[in-house]
Formats: sequence, structure tokens, C-alpha cells
Amino acid sequence: MDNKDIASVLCGMDKTSYADIIDALEHGIGRVEYFSSDSGIVFRHSCGTYYVASFGSSDELLHYLPSSGLAVAHGDKLASYMKSELGFRCEEPTYLYVYGCESITAESLQGIRELDESFAHSVAEAYGHEEEYIRSVIASGNLFGAFDPDGNLMAFAGFHSEGAMGMLTVLPEYRRMGIGIGMEMYLIRKALERGRKAYCNVYISNMASISLQEKLGLCRGELQSWWLWKE
Repeated sequence: MDNKDIASVLCGMDKTSYADIIDALEHGIGRVEYFSSDSGIVFRHSCGTYYVASFGSSDELLHYLPSSGLAVAHGDKLASYMKSELGFRCEEPTYLYVYGCESITAESLQGIRELDESFAHSVAEAYGHEEEYIRSVIASGNLFGAFDPDGNLMAFAGFHSEGAMGMLTVLPEYRRMGIGIGMEMYLIRKALERGRKAYCNVYISNMASISLQEKLGLCRGELQSWWLWKE
């Protein structure tokens, strides 16, 4: 089976819980290392992240799981196995939220533009992430900022290397002004214009982001996704 055929099978199983894998399969961004409708899938994204899911009765999938690196396990049972048997670590599970419509009609913020390297340090500090990663997102043209009339950065958001929407941060003095929802609407529109799925991972304890996704009408997958890593 080719990537699109496998994507079709996953759509028939659970198009929301597997939306991240389906999106990568449909656009050929990586390769399938193992697939069986009786066992599961191991997909290595071109950025190096492994997507793994178990959806059958066979344990054959377990022989193809990565031994190290960064992986996204779909479902609690598989994540538990990778932690206890393979030594992977994780923080807390995430919900996968997906925008299910083909277009978005609501207006996003005006004046949003792509950020350049001059913003890398300040964004890394505000987001709490390594500056090297932020620079790589900027270099790929996937980080955007909203500015006030005086040209001051109010908020930023973009697409992670895997394709998920994220990094949404509204600077303290601009919060509770509807800027966050405007930024995400911009990302949704951008993803759809690119022919991609608009989706994001939200930690289950992040009630503010959960509220935002539900307000925007994104659908939540039934399976939790666990981001795991091992040196």
C-alpha cells in the first residue's frame, strides 16, 4: 500500500485521532517504517519524529518501535509500553484538536506578518524554548507575529516542524483582548490555504488552550497522544 492508501485506512478508523499521521502521509512528509491493519503503524516524519499507533490485535508492531529519539504515541496502552519496556520518558498526555471544515470565514487579526531572525531571542524568551529551535521555525517561514499600531509585537504563533499549529503566546500587556483567538484563526486559514490539516496538540492540563480550541470549533480526538523522548 502507498502512503495515500494507508491514509485512507486511518481516516476510516479515526480521522481525528490520527489526523497528524494522515496529514504527513497525504503530503509524503516522511516514510512508513511499518504498517499492518492488524497491528499498527510506525511512521517516521521527515523532521525525525516517529508517529506510532496500535490499532489491532497483533503485537508485531512492537518489533518496529523506535529505540530512541522523539516519538508520538497514540493511545495510553502503547505509551505505557514505550515507557515501561523501552525506557522512554514523557510529561503529560495531550489532546489532538483538529479543525474539521474546509474553510474558515471568521476574520483574523489585521497586520499579522511573518517574523524574521531579529525576533528569535525575544520569542524564545517569551515562549520558554531553545533559541535554536525558534530560529529554525523562522527560517522555514512558519512563525508569525501580530503587532499593535506602534509596531510593537503583541503575540506570536506558528507551525512546528511536524506541521502542528503551536507556540501561541500573547505577551502579558496584550492579554484578554481576543488576540489569541485571532492568531489561531490566522494559522487555521494559513494551513488550509496550504492544503494541510489544521491541528494542534494541547496538554490535558492546559484549560485555557482547551477552551480556545472548543471556542473555535476544533474537534478533539478520542485517543490521547503522548510525546515521548529517549536519548
